[in-house]
Amino acid sequence: MADAKRLAKNTLYMYARMILIMIVSIYTSRVVLDKLGVDDYGLYNAVASIVAMITFLNITLSTSTSRYLTYDLGQGNYEKLRRTFSTSFYSHLILAGIVLLVMETVGLWYMFNKFVIPEGREMATHVVFQISILTTVIAVIQVPYTATIMAHENMDVYAYVGIFEVIAKLTIAYLLVLTSFDHLIFYAFLVALVQVSVTLIYYIVSRLKYSETQLVQHFDKETFRGMMGFTGWTAVANLSSTILVQGATVLLNLFFASAIITSKALANQVTNAVMQFVNNFRVALNPQIIKSYASGEMTEFKRWSLRSTIITSDLMLIIGLPCVVCTKTILKIWLVEVPQLAVEFTQLAIISQFIHAISSSTYIPFVASGRLKLNAVWGVVVSVTYFVLAYVIFKIGGGALWVQWLYIGVAFVSILILRPVLLHKEVNFTYREVFLCTLECFKPIVLAGIVAWGISLIFDESLWQQVLLFALIFIETCVAVWLCLEKQIKLYVLKMIESRLRKIYLK
Repeated sequence: MADAKRLAKNTLYMYARMILIMIVSIYTSRVVLDKLGVDDYGLYNAVASIVAMITFLNITLSTSTSRYLTYDLGQGNYEKLRRTFSTSFYSHLILAGIVLLVMETVGLWYMFNKFVIPEGREMATHVVFQISILTTVIAVIQVPYTATIMAHENMDVYAYVGIFEVIAKLTIAYLLVLTSFDHLIFYAFLVALVQVSVTLIYYIVSRLKYSETQLVQHFDKETFRGMMGFTGWTAVANLSSTILVQGATVLLNLFFASAIITSKALANQVTNAVMQFVNNFRVALNPQIIKSYASGEMTEFKRWSLRSTIITSDLMLIIGLPCVVCTKTILKIWLVEVPQLAVEFTQLAIISQFIHAISSSTYIPFVASGRLKLNAVWGVVVSVTYFVLAYVIFKIGGGALWVQWLYIGVAFVSILILRPVLLHKEVNFTYREVFLCTLECFKPIVLAGIVAWGISLIFDESLWQQVLLFALIFIETCVAVWLCLEKQIKLYVLKMIESRLRKIYLK
């Protein structure tokens, strides 16, 4: 049975971490954009997108590692847990070698022959590319240690490391202001240095807290085969996500100026900040869903899988809708100079996440059960179709915003057609369960969206009115979400709030 007390505690840690990181990120990204300039900022994100095209393998092994470690914990099999960790660590070392090899061959060829580089920035781009490869290799090796912390649900460790990252980002922003060295190269170097430091922290903490992180010399072939079978289809699924996100940036680099890539990167940054509210809840709950499945508590597994989808959608709406309505003002306050199409990219990116948040939440039942094949295959079909359509549209002169419109279309296809069929076939959810869950997600979106549109017509673009507008839409969205919540979730939320208040009062 899901531990509501632990869930509340872990969610609190994750939200405290997220709020601190988001506040600092707003300031540091403003400084970084100002010091790098629109062209170099876009160039950095374009270079990073090339490396990220292969890091879907890292995301894949991360998902596999987290799932197997959590599953072993749910079964209480600690000897197998130790073998699983060691096997996953060696697997990530192999992956790090693959990333290095591919990037130094295929990646370099693409950089020199296809990548659009502003005149005079060839050397800086090559140096940043090499630093990005190093950063990625280190991030790959870090994964088993991060996954162990998540499996044990020790979110306080994750939160403290987040605080360190916040301090490091502030330091980077400060050093960029002081230095006269090439800002693009210096920024990439500092980001790599932070990644090395974070990896060392996770390594030290994991070795001190968790006995399974003591590596065994024996390579468990049976565990490896099981992980690779799971990883294979997870890789296919994550490849589709990589095509959707990083493929769009690669296409924009081929057809548009660096300023457009900067706008897309800024939109992604705002969206990622908003999605932190959603992801923190999922990170706190997902281990308990997997453990419920591992221990055979299928009723609890299905109940929390569906509830997490509804709560995820509601959290996304509460934060995202005010941001959509007030995007122009937010970007004006945040940035020294708002790049072309940044407002439109950001609004469409957040809207697409309203739908994508529902779809991505329904992925955890496949992870828990290990039944990933059909979901992965159809994900690739949809994402490749998206990539080809975007390429054709750009080729015939379509505008840059088509990458977001197509993404919204993909999200709708996933949540309305693919997910219901796959959840029914692979994890034995009924169509009625999935339909009612989707309906519960869309009800507050429609209600709050209509009210927000009406309220926005009353206000002008002055700062004080926009602040008031943001507050009003936030409140009316919370009300709409509360009115649409099912009774059981309302009782759960009220009990969680009551528990926190009682603790505060007793202190």
